[in-house]
Amino acid sequence: MRRNKDQLITQLKGQGLYFSSFSLVHEGNYAATDAEWNYKDIPHLHCVHELVEAVIANVDKHEIATINLQKVLGVKIPMAVFNYSFDERTQIYYTTFLFFVLVVETTYDALSPARTKVVTTYTIGAPSVLRFLFPVLRWIIKRNYKNLMSADIPMRERRGQLRSWGYTFKRPVEGYGFEQTMNLLCANVVAPNVLPPFPPVQLRIENGEKTHQEWLVGRDDHLGLRLVRSEQKLSVYGRMCPHEGASLDAHPCVKERITCPWHGRVFAPLAELNLLSPSVQKALTDFHEIVLEKNTLYIKIKDKFSV
Repeated sequence: MRRNKDQLITQLKGQGLYFSSFSLVHEGNYAATDAEWNYKDIPHLHCVHELVEAVIANVDKHEIATINLQKVLGVKIPMAVFNYSFDERTQIYYTTFLFFVLVVETTYDALSPARTKVVTTYTIGAPSVLRFLFPVLRWIIKRNYKNLMSADIPMRERRGQLRSWGYTFKRPVEGYGFEQTMNLLCANVVAPNVLPPFPPVQLRIENGEKTHQEWLVGRDDHLGLRLVRSEQKLSVYGRMCPHEGASLDAHPCVKERITCPWHGRVFAPLAELNLLSPSVQKALTDFHEIVLEKNTLYIKIKDKFSV
C-alpha cells in the first residue's frame, strides 16, 4: 500500500502536528516523461547538483531510500529521505529533521506532446508551538528548489530539443524505474529514421604556435563531432552522450577523455590522427569517413550505416 500526500498528512495531524503547504510551478518545452525521468534519475545527483549528495540505502523500481547530505547555509545536514512513485504522474517523498517533517508531492502533466507543467507541493509539519519558524523553512526550501531547477531544467529542455529534432528515448511501458536509471552503459537515445543533411566538411589545420584547438562539426546530436587538437595529435569525439542525450560540447577534454556532465560516463576518442604524418590518414566512426591529407581534414557521412 502506498499512501498519497493527503493521507500521510491526515494521519500526522491526528498525532497533533500542524501543517502549512505551498506549491512551486514550472512549465517547459519538454515531454512529461522527461520530467518523470529527471525526478527518478539517481546518478545525476552526484554529477549535477551542488547542494545535495545522496547515499543510497535501498533502491528498486518504484522506491528509493537515501541519506541525503543537504547543504543549508554552507552546512551539510544529513537527512533520511524516502521517495516513491505513487502513480504514473505523481512522485512523493518525505523526510524529517529535529521537530519537523516535510512531505513533498511532485506531479507532471503534459500540456502538449512537447510542453509540460510540473507542480511541486511542499507541506511542512511541526508541533504548533514551532509554526513561527515556517517562513524561515519556506525561504530555505525555495532557495534549494531554485538551485535544483537551475540544473534540472536544462536537462529536460535538452531532451525537448532532441525530441524537436525527431529523437525519442527508450522507456519501459510501465514507466521509468529508479533502479533502471543506474545503468550508465545503455544507449537510451533513439535517432530518427530521417536524418538532416550533413554536408561534407573540409577543414584546414595549420601548423602554428597553437598547441590546443577545438572545432565543432555538425550539431550536438549523434552525427556531430568535436575535434580536439593537442600538440600534433587530432582527436575526434562525439558531441552527444548516447545514454540519455547530454551534449558533450561544454565539458573540457582532460587527458584525452571527455566526461558526460549528467552522469559521469567517460568517452575516449572515436579516432586519432597524427598531424605530423606526411601520408594520407583515414579513420572511420560508426557514421563518418574521415581523411587527413596535407593538413586538410575531410569529413563526410558514410553512404550506408545503421541508425
